[in-house]
Parts: sequence; structure tokens; C-alpha cells
Amino acid sequence: MKVLGVAVSSGVLHFGALDAPQGAAAVALDGAPARLVPAAGLAGAERLADTFDRITQDLRILAPDAVVLVGTRKHGNWTYKEATERISLISALMLSCAQQNVVYEELKSEQIGRLVGLPPASLGTLSHETIGLTQRPPYWNAGRGAAFAAALAYVTDGSED
Repeated sequence: MKVLGVAVSSGVLHFGALDAPQGAAAVALDGAPARLVPAAGLAGAERLADTFDRITQDLRILAPDAVVLVGTRKHGNWTYKEATERISLISALMLSCAQQNVVYEELKSEQIGRLVGLPPASLGTLSHETIGLTQRPPYWNAGRGAAFAAALAYVTDGSED
């Protein structure tokens, strides 16, 4: 099973792609994209369409069985720009998953933390060695660690059935 974890942070989609073969430990997928930064030269509908197209391209290449989003922890004090950016990124991701027939799920950080054994506010502290990496990859603290934690939680939760 291939699972793509996604965390949205500072207007960027951070990716954590895992391969979890039946009966084996989940490991990071080689060559998977680390993140998607929306095009700076575009705005509004053009930016949203471009983001959707780029997410769709990544999904076609990765061919995950599921995409798991780290749920929003912040529930107040949003600026309109912050909220719009986050909602646009998540909407593009959801639509792309629907178009590509990829299972989409959002997990709360509390659930992810419980499944991977970390405090909900510290998902980015997941050890990279847990997923077979010898070095911490780029953007780990920016959101990629949390994305890998979400993917691992999804795999772990599915293996308990």
C-alpha cells in the first residue's frame, strides 16, 4: 500500500510518501516529491487551477492508494488571506484525489499522535529512522515530518483491523 501524507503549513503542501507492503514495515518512497509550493506569479483562479494540475500530476506519478491530510489545529485568529490559502490548497488536493479515484482522509493531530506515539502538537518530531531514512530529509520541521506521521498513522490504523 502506498500512502501520501500531507501537511499544510505556511501556504505550502508538505508531502510524506510511504510504501507499506503487506506484513512489512512502512518505508519512505524514494523519489517522491517533498512539497508543493503554489506558483508565486499567479493569483486567484489561475493559481488554484495550477495548484490542482500540479497536485494531480504528483498523484499520477506516485499512484498512492490513499492521501491523508493532517487536520487543522488552529481554529481561530485567521486572517482572510491565511484561511483562503489553506482552504484553496486543501480543496485542490481533495478535488485531485476525487478525480484520480484516490481515497482521501483527514486525520486530527490527536489521532495521528495516538497512533504514532507522539504528542499532537509535536508530530514533526517523528524520527526519520522510523520510516527507514538514514538522514532527516529537507523541510522536516516545516511540515514534512508531520506529513510522514499522518501517512504512518494511516498505515498503522489500517493494520490494526
